[in-house]
Amino acid sequence: MHKFVTAGLIGLMFAGWAHAETGVRFSGFGSLGAIYNDSDNLGFHRDYTMDAVGQGWSTAGDTLLGLQLNAEMSGSFDAVAQMVFKDRVSNRVSDNLEWLFLRYRPNNNWAFRAGRLGLDLYMLTEYRDVGYAYSWVRPIPEFYNLISSISRYEGADVTYRRDIGELNFEAKAAFGETDMDLQGPEQGGLFALDNIMALTLSLSGNDWLVRAAAAQADTSGTNADTDMLLDALRAVPTAVWPQAGLLAQDIAFDDKLSRYYALGFQYDDGQWIVKSELGYTESEWRLLQPYASGYLSIGRRFDDLTLYGVFARVENTKEAPRIELPESLPYLPEPEKAALLALHQAAQYSYEVSTLAQSTYSLGLRWDFYEDMALKLQWDHSEIDPKGSSLWVRSHPMGHDDRVNLFSVNLSFTF
Repeated sequence: MHKFVTAGLIGLMFAGWAHAETGVRFSGFGSLGAIYNDSDNLGFHRDYTMDAVGQGWSTAGDTLLGLQLNAEMSGSFDAVAQMVFKDRVSNRVSDNLEWLFLRYRPNNNWAFRAGRLGLDLYMLTEYRDVGYAYSWVRPIPEFYNLISSISRYEGADVTYRRDIGELNFEAKAAFGETDMDLQGPEQGGLFALDNIMALTLSLSGNDWLVRAAAAQADTSGTNADTDMLLDALRAVPTAVWPQAGLLAQDIAFDDKLSRYYALGFQYDDGQWIVKSELGYTESEWRLLQPYASGYLSIGRRFDDLTLYGVFARVENTKEAPRIELPESLPYLPEPEKAALLALHQAAQYSYEVSTLAQSTYSLGLRWDFYEDMALKLQWDHSEIDPKGSSLWVRSHPMGHDDRVNLFSVNLSFTF
């Protein structure tokens, strides 16, 4: 609750600036949402930066408030600040600051930005938290849950736009770094990206948009459980388990190169809305096996009502490596044998803890009942394969099929 009190105070401050200064514009957006989760094992979160909601009703998962200030500083310069308050894993106030950048636009073709920026890797980059801007209650988890957890960075980007006949072409290149607290399926930790390099290309017409994105970064992370496992592996004598040291190198999450590719399509003629995105992620970190994700969403408007359906899927393209049992096991005394076997199982589990394999079918209805306000109802049915539940926060270790239903009621608005 204190986050939203803080948001209100900052909102009044923003509004005061907007009232006092010419060329300063204050705006905002938000969602009041309630989710019912019928699983007693899997907690739901819309991305890894947020705390999960467990079985029963909760208003924490989809409720958020965003405040934005745009300031025109001269004919070519402007500045933008945006704060988004929601139920984050991190309690750092600075993590609520999504954007704070200075922009220079020397002409209609070029734009240069520097500061804290949104990482442009997916269709909803500019409005991921603005629920009023899309039909669904929330971004599709199979595609957005992991990648949108890396929503901002400190750095710079350059954008080039030009018209080609009746089409609009845009290219954007970005460079920077970021870090964030994330809540994984069984443990939380600090995650960092350095040397981020991203390139986005898009082409649009009157009713459609096609875009492609590619990015890479040096990725690192720490958490208490992994640190304990690494200490234990490094303490094993080479004569007892020669591979233990190599396993520690694989499991240590330190400057591992990761790459991401995405392709998106959108069609909206005012009546039909079709949207789809496909993504592929790979990493040198052996604990994150490469995975592909995607969704297809089809909606139909009927005056103020929009009916939509979504199919989404995420799945690893490679299985987790199998670790051979130490050859010394049969020759060890029972206490040492049991300890080494437990360490082997812990190392094997660490390879599997991030595996992904699930499909979700969604049906929803949006009602634009008032200017700048929309009421949404959505049902999601997720079918999760054994050892594939890493988009969720688990109460028990993975290893069995799960079927989870989410029922959502959401009021989205802008002002």
